[in-house]
Amino acid sequence: MHDPRDDYEPIIATRPSREPPRQETQPLWLVVLALLGGLAVVVLLAWWWMGRAAPDDASMGAQSESAASETFPETQVEQEVLPSARDADQSAERPQEHAPPTPAVEPEPESGSEPSVASESLPEVVPEDEDEPTAPPAPLPVSVRFVSPDPQVRIELYRPFDASPVLTSKVGDVVDVEPGTYRVLASGAGLESFEQEVMFDGERPLEYAVELCTERSYTRESVVGQVVEERTCTSTEECESLFMILSEYANELVRDRDFLTQQCARWRPNAAPDGSWTLNINCDGATPVTTCGIVVAGGACTYAEPRRSARGASCPRATIE
Repeated sequence: MHDPRDDYEPIIATRPSREPPRQETQPLWLVVLALLGGLAVVVLLAWWWMGRAAPDDASMGAQSESAASETFPETQVEQEVLPSARDADQSAERPQEHAPPTPAVEPEPESGSEPSVASESLPEVVPEDEDEPTAPPAPLPVSVRFVSPDPQVRIELYRPFDASPVLTSKVGDVVDVEPGTYRVLASGAGLESFEQEVMFDGERPLEYAVELCTERSYTRESVVGQVVEERTCTSTEECESLFMILSEYANELVRDRDFLTQQCARWRPNAAPDGSWTLNINCDGATPVTTCGIVVAGGACTYAEPRRSARGASCPRATIE
């Protein structure tokens, strides 16, 4: 009889291999790409965090500065003390003792803290310094009266370096002036002007008396033809040489003020030369004796009457009493 199991192949049990199964490895470029991507993500996150932290720090610094500039009164927060477990058990056995509340102690301000806003709003009271020198009182004005024998005299007061008068008055007026030094200019019709520096000071009234000179009269006289100097010569050559000498001498004399004054004094004492002068050299006569001289060709002298007041007294005269 045929056994049907003979038709099948014999089952042979295979022994498992001791080598571990080989896993499939990924390519190297994928690993490198993954590492670069992770590094890029880390760099971006770090850059974003640093950019965010910078404005936060600036805003927090500004808030801290503004908070530091504004000072508020400090408040003390009392922390509630919780009883321990043992105290809780003991408190259940004995009645609770009520202690009086302790008053809150205000904290002392720190030495480095800024003063409060209320103290800044109060104005500072600066004590007056008793030793501080006070300004001296302004000097009182001085009363001055102007007098003169000439009623037409006018008085002008000037400060030492001023060009315009600070006060104008006439004879007989009484004025009040500030103490100090002034230039007094006195003038009048038909009178010579007079200027003087005076000081008005003192507590009593002052009187300023002035007498001016009348305008002087002048007399003018021409001295053309007046002989200055003469010399003689005995020959033609000597006369020519003498002429040259006198010409040079005349050019020097015409520029000498004392020489011209001496020539005017020959006409009238105290006369003064007036205008420009010219001198000529003249030689008259025949050989053997010829006279050569220096003659005034152009020039004049002026005589001024002496200064006299309207009363005939010496002038000008000014006194202060």
